[in-house]
Amino acid sequence: MSTRASNALRLAARDVDPMSWFTGPYVPLVFAGFVALYGGIMSVLTWDESEWPGLQLAGVALCTAACLLVQLLTSLRNRFDWQLAAVVVGVGGTGLVVSALGYSQSVFAIEQWWAPFCFAIALSSLAPYLAAWRLLLWGGFALVTAVPAAFLIVDARVPDWGSVSVFLLIATPAAVSVGATTAFSYSVVHQMLPIVDNRSSEVVSEVFEPDPEDEEAERAELARFTARAVPFLRTIADRGTVTDGDRALAGEIARYLRDDLVSRTDLAWLGLRAEDTRVVVVDPDHRVQSMRAAQRTAIRDLVRAVLDDPATDATTIYMELRPQEDGSTAVAITLDADLPEGRRVRHIAPYYFNLRGEMGDVRLGRDRLSFRVPPPDAAG
Repeated sequence: MSTRASNALRLAARDVDPMSWFTGPYVPLVFAGFVALYGGIMSVLTWDESEWPGLQLAGVALCTAACLLVQLLTSLRNRFDWQLAAVVVGVGGTGLVVSALGYSQSVFAIEQWWAPFCFAIALSSLAPYLAAWRLLLWGGFALVTAVPAAFLIVDARVPDWGSVSVFLLIATPAAVSVGATTAFSYSVVHQMLPIVDNRSSEVVSEVFEPDPEDEEAERAELARFTARAVPFLRTIADRGTVTDGDRALAGEIARYLRDDLVSRTDLAWLGLRAEDTRVVVVDPDHRVQSMRAAQRTAIRDLVRAVLDDPATDATTIYMELRPQEDGSTAVAITLDADLPEGRRVRHIAPYYFNLRGEMGDVRLGRDRLSFRVPPPDAAG
């Protein structure tokens, strides 16, 4: 098996194209609404066919809850993989079995049974979030647990169909869901990997070469700093003594120079001059100094890609770095852009992917990007 095919099985769709989902973050929520609507309507329409019709509503609630739990878990900062699948198979499968129990004392038309279809929809809510092999594994697990359990409960209550037909009617929606979601995940990842690999290799920064204008500005800044300190030092040298007033003045000059130097340092690593007003960096604890070169490069490439975007209101780019208890650094970048979501995403996608390779918990919103810089001792 080729490396690309192997990666296509190992990675989830959200790993290679995490930003271009317009409905991606809301897929489980949309599916939950569909399950609640369809399951609820069918439960009401077939209310008199069940000895325990309340169990149908309970089954609808469980299948809906499975989708909602996927929505909740994927919205958290921590990443969940097998937990998502376990929730859907466990909670959604329980909904299927509970619905079957509602018909355990009744003769009913299985072709009108809502539960197999809604369980399949719950399984489909995992499509953007799990790798193909996980979808196949957990889908197979559902087909050998929840589906046979439901079949054994209702088989004797469907006299108009043979046992094989009853089993196929129950298992087919789930089997189609498993096959479709696995194929979807594999196809998306397999097609995106060459694009990401080719684009990413082109956007890694070269060693930052100073521009002649930058060097001239550097010399001018140095001359300005020297002009402030040298006269003061010459006065003390001529006098031969240091007074309390000199100490106070030295402290003021030191603070003034420090503020200038810090402001320049905050932007210099982004390749920007101190007087550049396009970006505001707030780093009171100097967390940028603890970053590795590759991490700084990934951030700088992304910021400069945003600055080069003609649709970006660059005066609103605001970057804040804050230390965390585990030694990592939380970074948030706020920006405004006039481009539609899709075009803006395509513009910065390769830079974003490089950032994901160096940082953790990378999240992109409509006007905000946040991520966590691992502590230095966790650098690989």
